[in-house]
Amino acid sequence: MMKNILRSPLIGASLFTLIIALLLFSLMNTQVVLARLCFGILVMFTFLWFILIKLYNRKNPNDKIKLLGFIPSEFREIDEGQQWVTYKACRNVYIYYSFALPVTAGICFLFSHNVLVPLMCIGLLGIGQYIVYWLTTT
Repeated sequence: MMKNILRSPLIGASLFTLIIALLLFSLMNTQVVLARLCFGILVMFTFLWFILIKLYNRKNPNDKIKLLGFIPSEFREIDEGQQWVTYKACRNVYIYYSFALPVTAGICFLFSHNVLVPLMCIGLLGIGQYIVYWLTTT
């Protein structure tokens, strides 16, 4: 159970969402309290994630989860079937970006006078990536 939670793409999506929320609130002068709250939640969430990874790796030395690796922990490439699922998910994310990036560039160009629009677009791109990957692997 803990392995499934730690390897879930929802962990990365949650951290990404917290970072985007922190940046959005920090740009708004009136939302200083919310920016500090997001930063505190981000730090606690990251610290808890590190502790859970360390505990899992200590209990399961043969099936460790890399803490700071280049390959995301969502990739489950144990056998050929799982490698195929990962391939299909990455392919779908690539297709998603081939449509989403031009649309995002257009939105950022049209609303370039607003500072929050590019940041929100980056946030939506990242969340969309996790959603496409997660829907493909499940």
